[in-house]
Amino acid sequence: MHIHLFRNARRWDSCLLPIDDTTFGLILQFKVHLVRVEPTTRFFRPDTHATGNGILHDLYGTFNLDAWVDRDWEEYKRRFVQVVQRHWSDKFVLTPNKDWYTPRAGSARNSATIQCGLSIQLVDTAAQAHQTFRIIHPRETGFRAYVEEANRSGLFTHRDLESHWNFTTTRVGAATHSIDFLQTTINHEFGHTLGLDHVNGVGNGDSHYGVTLEQRENQMGMGGFLTGRHAQPWIRQMRFHALPRTHYDTTVQFTGRVATPQLIEYWDNDWQPTTTAS
Repeated sequence: MHIHLFRNARRWDSCLLPIDDTTFGLILQFKVHLVRVEPTTRFFRPDTHATGNGILHDLYGTFNLDAWVDRDWEEYKRRFVQVVQRHWSDKFVLTPNKDWYTPRAGSARNSATIQCGLSIQLVDTAAQAHQTFRIIHPRETGFRAYVEEANRSGLFTHRDLESHWNFTTTRVGAATHSIDFLQTTINHEFGHTLGLDHVNGVGNGDSHYGVTLEQRENQMGMGGFLTGRHAQPWIRQMRFHALPRTHYDTTVQFTGRVATPQLIEYWDNDWQPTTTAS
């Protein structure tokens, strides 16, 4: 296997660096331009537009925009990097299905694992950026943030760095329960930036966000729970860094697993303790 250390691309850059003889670090590197949307800002997207009169028009309604305070904007930028990196970086390990890496000439091949990292650098212009995100400050709370993956862009609100509760009815076994799921919108949307679809595929219907408890608590459902599936962006990126030299190399595959403990971030309002016969 030939190791290619660095790759530059439109959506993100990446680097694969050896940590020791049996461990690599694969880091997805994003240059992000955050655009401060004021009431006087004009922009036009397929489903959203603002003409500079302080009102944003969207598929789900109209929203009155407040001006940003300089201090709040600087804090938002700082926390954007902190929140996304804390959630997505150093959460997954990729394990190969066979020995694949030779650390040095004459040494035995081993099954080196890959630690998955993510870094964000804020840049000043869209021309410098992999991704450009507009940030609005609406008075109303009903705006639905979104990512346009094909255009490497998105639209978020000042509230989307905070965790919030999603209430819905959810199938639990054979029963239907009323459950609250805790989710941070920016982490869900950054999942789309990574190329991840909703837990039940492409679309914005209720079922695309899950039907069962396991599906709805998923990060790409209505919650924040990570699974090995969410390591797919790093698995796909490995094909640019670990280049096959032989037929044996082409049969090397990586599987992702979550490498850190996770909290249970939902509340089942209909939960009942199990009763046992005395």
